[in-house]
Amino acid sequence: MYKVLVLLILLCSCSNNITEEDIRQEEYGDLYATMDCWWSSQELIASTIFWCADTLETELISGYVSLAIIQDLDGVEFFSICGRGITLNSGHALHDNLIAAMTEHTYDCYESYERKLGNEFDWIWDEPSSTLQLIWRPENDLDKVLTVFVPKQVDSPRVLGTVYYKTGYFN
Repeated sequence: MYKVLVLLILLCSCSNNITEEDIRQEEYGDLYATMDCWWSSQELIASTIFWCADTLETELISGYVSLAIIQDLDGVEFFSICGRGITLNSGHALHDNLIAAMTEHTYDCYESYERKLGNEFDWIWDEPSSTLQLIWRPENDLDKVLTVFVPKQVDSPRVLGTVYYKTGYFN
């Protein structure tokens, strides 16, 4: 009887181990892709806080994509999406066509300073959780949220970022 009780306690305690990855997937959605990311180790004219880049092949976005949070000379943070051959399926023709046209045969960037939340496109950089959220709000469809988690730098400025995706209505 004693052995059965110890075995039950061990089984129950093992099944309740919730990882940080489990928590991120619960909060941010399904694991969608990974990206090579770098934390800035130098202050440049426009200080890059971090950037992630990789070739993505997903339903929402595909092509060579680079995402970054940069700080300008006045200390204001802005979001930058760069790349080549990017196809975006956000549900907003203006956003989708602009990115496609800008990156069709060349490497180009679109930068956003706009921080008012609740419009058709929002970006949120949350430094404490090391997450960048990109939110598209199509008119007659569910919101599309892409979240990039950039692990803290340990030994090297290069880390493997994880990208999550979910749909729904979000504030």
